[in-house]
Amino acid sequence: MPKTLIQSALTCLFLLSWVSLGHGQDVKALVTQAAQLSDKAETQEELTQVIDICEQVKPVELAEDQAAYFTQLEAWARNKRGERYAEASLQTEDPKQIRTLEAAALKDFSLAVSLNPKHWQAIHNRAVSYAMLGQTEKALADLDLAIQLNPKFQTAIYNKAELLYELGQFPSALKLYQQVLKIDPKDLGSMTGQAHCFYRLENFKAAMTAYNQAVKLAPNNPLVLANRADAYSDLGYWKDAILDYKQALTLDKELPRAQQGLAWVLATCPDETYRNPELALRFAKAAVAQAQPVTFREYDTLAAAEAAMGQFDVARQRVGEALKAAPKSEKPFLQHRLALYEHRQPYREPKR
Repeated sequence: MPKTLIQSALTCLFLLSWVSLGHGQDVKALVTQAAQLSDKAETQEELTQVIDICEQVKPVELAEDQAAYFTQLEAWARNKRGERYAEASLQTEDPKQIRTLEAAALKDFSLAVSLNPKHWQAIHNRAVSYAMLGQTEKALADLDLAIQLNPKFQTAIYNKAELLYELGQFPSALKLYQQVLKIDPKDLGSMTGQAHCFYRLENFKAAMTAYNQAVKLAPNNPLVLANRADAYSDLGYWKDAILDYKQALTLDKELPRAQQGLAWVLATCPDETYRNPELALRFAKAAVAQAQPVTFREYDTLAAAEAAMGQFDVARQRVGEALKAAPKSEKPFLQHRLALYEHRQPYREPKR
């Protein structure tokens, strides 16, 4: 992001002040170079050059406004470079490289905040880095500070809601999603988050209303359709679930989420009208092939489809893979299905 017009104007004033104060040509050259670089700096390398110039000027005795300019410039550059490190971490699957890049991003964001404690963008970015590194309490503290400095900063409010949702604090997360929706009623992420919260709080009517609103906001978004399909499936609206999953796959034929959800309904639906074991097995295999990473849910669904086809020995082995990957809360359900397959019985969802 280039400097603001105000920053550019300040640069011109500082250049004039360097001349009037009689500073050496080397320092004036650094100021000119910093101004030119910061107007176009976007890459890690260009931002590093801006930071290096700010570091070179630090030993020089500067006027108060000039020192403030370089402090703000370095804070800006470090925040931007931190963003570049964070973006790069999303482009690799190497865990070691991800940790290295996230640590570099966190360091730059922290230095930006130390240089400018009211830099709410850097504070928010540091919160995201803390969250990525599993430091949830620090992430929440930074998000609170960013929101305090900018109460209408939608991204910070939304990200705090997401963290609280992951922590299972659904009432608190719901309030924050709704706070974003007051600012922007068409915010798709918050509409979807609101629906998830309502669902987890067992307010199913409100959840379905929110899922429907999300679909209206993004009728061609396959993930939004898959979200509603999941809710329909859980509530026993099998036909509606199948329609939404199929529509999602029309939009994205390789969406693992929809492949797995559709396979589950086709394999386990208590109403034989909607069961189709052959098609269930096809979609379940596709979900395992496409998912990155493959979770216990894909293995569990494939096992259910195999059992629906009468392949109980293979289904038992597949549940064993699911059990290895499943969280503790899911293991009793998987053990129940394993017992069914051992008795050569397929799994059926209970009638709603």
